Amino acid sequence: MATIGTHYIHTALGGAKARGLVPRDLIRQCRIPEKPLNDPKARIAVPLVAKLYDLIAKELNDEFMGFTERPCKVGTFNLMAEWVSYGETLEDLLTRGIRFYNQVTDEIQMSLEYEGDHVYLTSHFRRQELDFEHFFIEYWHVIWHRFASWYIGKPIKLLAAYINYTPLDSEEFLLLYRCPTHTKSKVNRLVFHRSYLEQPLIKSKQELEVFLRRAPIDLLTIPGEDTSLSAKINQLLGDKGSARLSFPNSAELAKELEISEQTLRRRLSEEGTSYQQIKNNLRSDLAVKLLANRNLSIAEVANRLDFSEPRVFTRAFKQWTGYTPKDFRAQKQIKSYR
Repeated sequence: MATIGTHYIHTALGGAKARGLVPRDLIRQCRIPEKPLNDPKARIAVPLVAKLYDLIAKELNDEFMGFTERPCKVGTFNLMAEWVSYGETLEDLLTRGIRFYNQVTDEIQMSLEYEGDHVYLTSHFRRQELDFEHFFIEYWHVIWHRFASWYIGKPIKLLAAYINYTPLDSEEFLLLYRCPTHTKSKVNRLVFHRSYLEQPLIKSKQELEVFLRRAPIDLLTIPGEDTSLSAKINQLLGDKGSARLSFPNSAELAKELEISEQTLRRRLSEEGTSYQQIKNNLRSDLAVKLLANRNLSIAEVANRLDFSEPRVFTRAFKQWTGYTPKDFRAQKQIKSYR
């Protein structure tokens, strides 16, 4: 399973903390184990980190995660993705995406420049001092690199990264872009070969919808990198788009994956997870979304999550988040009036 170093958990919380959120509460809601966070060499599974990033954005209603002076409302990236989907090539995607963000916000201004066979994707933060540990500039460029790579169906090999600061964790930084890095630049930019711009956008509207439902999970890995069994199971179970979750038992799942039950358990154990944990994560994610819809009763939510009865769901949800479904809704209601 793809993992991310604890550095990118601690630094991601900086903007949320500056805006008054309690980091420990966010960590707990995402079920990220606290003990490994004290180890700078520890690594956390991508789905848990993605959940944290998504939660911070939603709690703040800010896709810039508190690292800019003015927020960028949740849903902005989805609108941009829909807009660029009308393009035909990677060059269309990048020029449309840059034009979109440059129009809707002054907090981050972007440009695409050409020099011979090289393309320079540059981002300028209006108030870079708010991104005091350089988390968001790194995440912002990761988003654009992964999104572009996903849309053309192949990893874009970066030729260089230019930054105007020194990374706090140089080893972890190298894993982001896997290319030579120049730290004495006046700007922050990524460089790749111009030939990529001619690549066609191969993803369908339906595939884009799935991608956006899963976001930001697929933005945190290079396309094709996470070939783990748990990633395959997550995609198999979570991308159906149906109104009600439905889980096969382990024997049925193993058969669909063309492996034995014993191999299924062993391989998931080697990846540090289990089939039950994967189901819990999927249920927890969907539960939070469904509980936001106050037209649904808790019994209806429990049914959609494939629980036998509401009290079983209530018990499980409290284990996941520390709240009962009723208390969770009350907390959300209070925040909406602040």
